Amino acid sequence: MRQTLVVCATLLGLSLTTNLLAQQARSSARSSGTSGMVTTFLGTEPMNQDDPGYELYKEGYNSILTEDWERAQVVLDELIVRYPKSDYVDDACYWSAYALRHVSREKAAKLYRRFIEEYRHSSYYDDAVADLTELESVVLVRTPEGPTISISKGDVKAHTYIVAPSIKKLEREFRHAARAYSRIGIRKGAHDIPAIVRIEEDLDPETRLKMEALYALGDADEDEHSFTMLKGVALDMEQPEPLREAAMESLAGFEQFDVVTVFVDIAKNDTSPSVQSYAIDYIGKVGKDDDRKVTILVHLFDTLPDGRTDQRETVFYTIADIGNDRAVDFLTTVAMSHGEFEFRRDAVYYLGSIGGTRARNALLQILSNK
Repeated sequence: MRQTLVVCATLLGLSLTTNLLAQQARSSARSSGTSGMVTTFLGTEPMNQDDPGYELYKEGYNSILTEDWERAQVVLDELIVRYPKSDYVDDACYWSAYALRHVSREKAAKLYRRFIEEYRHSSYYDDAVADLTELESVVLVRTPEGPTISISKGDVKAHTYIVAPSIKKLEREFRHAARAYSRIGIRKGAHDIPAIVRIEEDLDPETRLKMEALYALGDADEDEHSFTMLKGVALDMEQPEPLREAAMESLAGFEQFDVVTVFVDIAKNDTSPSVQSYAIDYIGKVGKDDDRKVTILVHLFDTLPDGRTDQRETVFYTIADIGNDRAVDFLTTVAMSHGEFEFRRDAVYYLGSIGGTRARNALLQILSNK
């Protein structure tokens, strides 16, 4: 398992490239003038040619395609000023920043930061975050509010943002991968570690030693004593979080014991939002009975208090990642009747991503629902 996480760190760098390719495909679809529904996988919506900003947006985006960066900026900025209520304002803001990066990286970074602050719900939010990683140094950290990215210049921290829901999972994978790198002797600054993997987690030698002991228990043959020890540390809220997370990581590799119940206990009752999110993520990864996992996760989604917003989001995305028939049924119910629009929208996105007859029928049902 931990070897897989080491590979994951390298693959995550590729995910940013994939994100940019999706971005280009999305924008090409939007600028084509084609009517009707655009594929849900690309996260697009139909063109609104009646929008007062449509013609300027189309002209500005055509300038992007021809790499006429200065013209693109002029036209897109005109759209923003003249039609502040246009549906294309967030699109124009994003592409204006994209054009500006070819003229002034520093000014583009400022514009990207403003976009991230003002358009958290834009379909271009993740793209803006990905673009900004190429312009500035990014550190993934934990805060009481949840996973964040911290944008810095040199050694001076400048800005911190809560990450978009669709990339929260990357934060957990980065931390797993960074820990795995450390275990095999690779240190920060090594040439083959992606530059983005820099985790702010200073641990004292005693804690590091205990973490290594927990990992060693996970690497050894499974037995009752090891399971009991790891379970005890994972459930003990008095233990430092890095130790509890190491214990959970080791437990996730156990196949002869019911580790799911341990993670469910943590997800329901723990007082640490970070540890809860890790436990929920592991519920989706361990074991082979996907139906059981989805049933457990749906129950968590329905019963977690409203105040645990991050945990409910993690449950939601974990179910979507499993993507079996029960997951599709859950996503269909959410898309058609949930009280929060963000969950409904994301459910539609995941149904399109999962694909298959069941998911397609669900989307048709949603479209016909009045």
